[in-house]
Amino acid sequence: MTKTILRLTACGGLLLLTGLMVLAAKFFGGVVFAFYPDISRSVTGVLAAVTSVVPFALCEVLLVALVLWFLISLIRAIVRRRLVRWLTGVLLIVCILLTAFVGIWGLNYYAPPMRERLGLSDRQFTVAELKEATLYFGAQAGALADQVERDENGVMVEYDFDTLAAAAGSGYETLSQSMDCFDGSTVRVKRLLSSSLQGKIGMTGVFICLTGESCVSTYTHSASMPFTMCHEIGHRMAFAKEDEANFAAFLACSANSLPEFQYSGYYAAFRYCYNALASKDRDAAAEVWAVTDPAIKTDWHDASEYYAALRSDTAAEVTDKVYDTYLKSFSVESGVQSYGEVTDLLLLWYFERIK
Repeated sequence: MTKTILRLTACGGLLLLTGLMVLAAKFFGGVVFAFYPDISRSVTGVLAAVTSVVPFALCEVLLVALVLWFLISLIRAIVRRRLVRWLTGVLLIVCILLTAFVGIWGLNYYAPPMRERLGLSDRQFTVAELKEATLYFGAQAGALADQVERDENGVMVEYDFDTLAAAAGSGYETLSQSMDCFDGSTVRVKRLLSSSLQGKIGMTGVFICLTGESCVSTYTHSASMPFTMCHEIGHRMAFAKEDEANFAAFLACSANSLPEFQYSGYYAAFRYCYNALASKDRDAAAEVWAVTDPAIKTDWHDASEYYAALRSDTAAEVTDKVYDTYLKSFSVESGVQSYGEVTDLLLLWYFERIK
């Protein structure tokens, strides 16, 4: 009974600490985020360096081990009639992991907007401006489309995963020379052992802050693979929100010296802007599509067919609902829709830094 009470007391203390960290981030953000992102990048960088010694995604192995421990310990607890003690033990582990997650990285969800850290303004855009930016990103992607290798059907080929994984961080190294917020770890991206499952549930990558690993599914479409790798590294750069990790990925891809990364970055930017334009003005979107490079259209159509054949609608819907709930619990009100909100950052970047 004493051990049970101690565990519950520890759980209460950890939950209190977690709650205080969140409250501090919400109400004293100016103080907290003057140092927290730097600490977050440093800690995840150390973890990434340690876990990089193994070539596989250690987080997946640890997850399997945790599940096995859960099942074996549950059976033992039932046999020994110590279910209450077991439950408190499980609760303590959950509280430890939650506190570590929030303390190491999770508070980044409450960070000031990325545009503020990059010195960008905050304004609304007209449909005409959205169309202009979409045309720009499409033109850039089109100019790069013939610089990547393509198969007999005109689709961008699948580049070697390990080669891309090793090069994905170089764009961030270039960005860090002028922007301190990109000075995090750029150790190589890892392939997910569960790539097949990830494909069925509609996920292409994941960042695990407790191990510092940026992991990507090998079932990611070829044209999006470099961008997705940079997206997961973007999370390690302390950009928790999906739209901000997307924008970090775009910047990293455009700063990379390899054309496959540059094309993937502008291809992704075009897709996000085009989808936003199509939702507001179908006629304007049709005009943009009419002048879009055929190679981009080929990659787009191939990706749609590829993911449609790979994805399990039921499994993907469940995953989306779970992840949507997770994001909203960390004050991301738009949930999974936040991925597409990168359009605002892309437009700000175009009109204030490019045009």
